[in-house]
Amino acid sequence: EAFGSAFSKHGFDARALLPSYGMAESTLAVAFSDLGAGLRTLSVESEALWSEGVVKIASDDDTTAVRLVSCGKRFDGHAIDIFADDDATSAKPLGEDRVGEIRIAGPSVMGGYWEDAERTQQARAGELLRTGDLGFLHDGRLYICGRSKDVVILNGRNYHPQDMEWEASQVPGVRKGNVVAFGARDPRGAERDRERVVVAFEAQDPAMVVDPALAQALITAVRAAVQSGMGLTLDDVVPLAPGALPKTSSGKLQRQKTRALYETGELHGRGGKEPNRVELAKEAAKSQLSYFKLAVLGGRKKT
Repeated sequence: EAFGSAFSKHGFDARALLPSYGMAESTLAVAFSDLGAGLRTLSVESEALWSEGVVKIASDDDTTAVRLVSCGKRFDGHAIDIFADDDATSAKPLGEDRVGEIRIAGPSVMGGYWEDAERTQQARAGELLRTGDLGFLHDGRLYICGRSKDVVILNGRNYHPQDMEWEASQVPGVRKGNVVAFGARDPRGAERDRERVVVAFEAQDPAMVVDPALAQALITAVRAAVQSGMGLTLDDVVPLAPGALPKTSSGKLQRQKTRALYETGELHGRGGKEPNRVELAKEAAKSQLSYFKLAVLGGRKKT
């Protein structure tokens, strides 16, 4: 929260600093900014970026523009390029200033999943690793827009959940960094011609969820913030007690699990429980122990 607020004071969107989980789980590094060069940002027209997948430079004072942070240029010996999602062999790079899936190769990139040839094949397109991250290249520098599987498509336009989450997080009473946006089926089973656009968030105070009037005021404020910031009308807003959003043992929000809970009707009224440091340490220890057992006690398949 403090990190995002500090960077916002300098005039650019801290959403651009959200981690790229696809690449983080499969690589050491593929790109970095030049040492001593400082932070480099790029302002682009939001409509062209989300609707057309095209990068059009905007002025820094354009209030409708999206300002993204450069991840730098590729390391020597590595490949970074942008491809259409349906390019199964990575045959035709989209080129600069076009949004698509980021695909990579090089000595810092994983060779594959351990003893899982099928998943390894699915993760590759030709000789390149499919990161699942959306981004573009500009002047040889990499910029990340979000995750392809999380994009919400509404009336032919792409909406990235991080943008909705950012707008909702600015509402007083909402816990910053504890907001999840997603597209989902109607939990009542009603057939619709599109996904519902949903924002679930944790309130700063449990009383704000229990009291119907306070909860409704928060819901209204979140709807207004997303409408004002993105011109998007939310189908549903779900206020939750602190700690109610599903998270990994390391504290990362689980967007896909939140969506699944919403679709089964289990998200509404979900109780809050903020894991303490002891519980997190236990989970990390169990994970490490499982790994060493598998590695040391004959987990490898016989050939």
